[in-house]
Amino acid sequence: MYILKQIVRFSLIVFILIYGIPAYAADTAPNTKISLVWDWTAPGETASNTAAKKIDGITVISPKWFALKDKNGRIVVKDADKHYIESAHENGYKVWPLISNSFDPKLTSSFLDNKKAQKRAIDNMIKMKKKYGFDGYNIDFENVNEADRDKLTSFIKDIKSKITGTISIDVTIPSNSSNWSRCYDRKALADTVDYVMVMAYDEHGRLSPVSGSVASLPWVENGIKKSLEYIPHDKLVLGMPLYMRLWTETTDGTVSAKTLSMQESEKLAALSPGGRIWNPDLGQYYYDYIKDGKMYRVWEEDARSLALKASLISRYDLAGGAFWRKGLEDESVWPVIAAEISNAER
Repeated sequence: MYILKQIVRFSLIVFILIYGIPAYAADTAPNTKISLVWDWTAPGETASNTAAKKIDGITVISPKWFALKDKNGRIVVKDADKHYIESAHENGYKVWPLISNSFDPKLTSSFLDNKKAQKRAIDNMIKMKKKYGFDGYNIDFENVNEADRDKLTSFIKDIKSKITGTISIDVTIPSNSSNWSRCYDRKALADTVDYVMVMAYDEHGRLSPVSGSVASLPWVENGIKKSLEYIPHDKLVLGMPLYMRLWTETTDGTVSAKTLSMQESEKLAALSPGGRIWNPDLGQYYYDYIKDGKMYRVWEEDARSLALKASLISRYDLAGGAFWRKGLEDESVWPVIAAEISNAER
């Protein structure tokens, strides 16, 4: 069989060299990968204007525009902009705005218990899609009561059956957490939507009692393997962080953390006497320093660490990659990501 495949491959190469690429081959891209960046400007930040700038390797933008407002299915609209859509389309992007449940389990439970409210929400989603002219939705319902698992699946099925365009959903890596993991019927969701974004970050969340990496390479790869037990490889999009955390440890054992951008990390690394140290087991640089009697630690995300994580798209033949979030990265990451996405498409 292997020899036969090689003969066919060689024959195709000879055909192309003599006659050129067939028209049907030039017009289709069967292995095109999704490469999405979430676009959200935190309070106090300068808008990134992502849509107006072409980022090599990125094919989809997901602005954080919509959120469930109340149990009756009304939706909060923030910063939605038709010009944004037009600029994005001019740059060759698809636009899948994010709609969230504001991570409110009580609100979500009341909403999912009310079919009339769900119909209102879907009707509003249809109207907004028609008004602004975007290409789909990215659904980000997190911190959902495990008891509402089947109701969430049913709601997503209704969305997919009634709204045209691409529908994707964000899920965590499988774990024992009730509200943050077991609330997802990953198999049923994957059977329903076009893509499932597996958020392979927050290995050590902001409230973790111990400091550690946001997304070490072994943890991410293990998360992919677990996710593939439920989600087909051609629907699984690997979510990767453009951020890290600055961990503070006090002498009494108290640990706290705050989100750190790549540019902020570059400045802080200069405070470390030993500088950045590459950890090949974690696939990341690490540095630490002491200031005012406190220990500060950083497991860094940069172009090198992201290249290793993005290479898993090719290794497991995943549907693509997604990145949280625009504004936290250094520009050097985009050429690296583009190269890995391109490699995965071969």
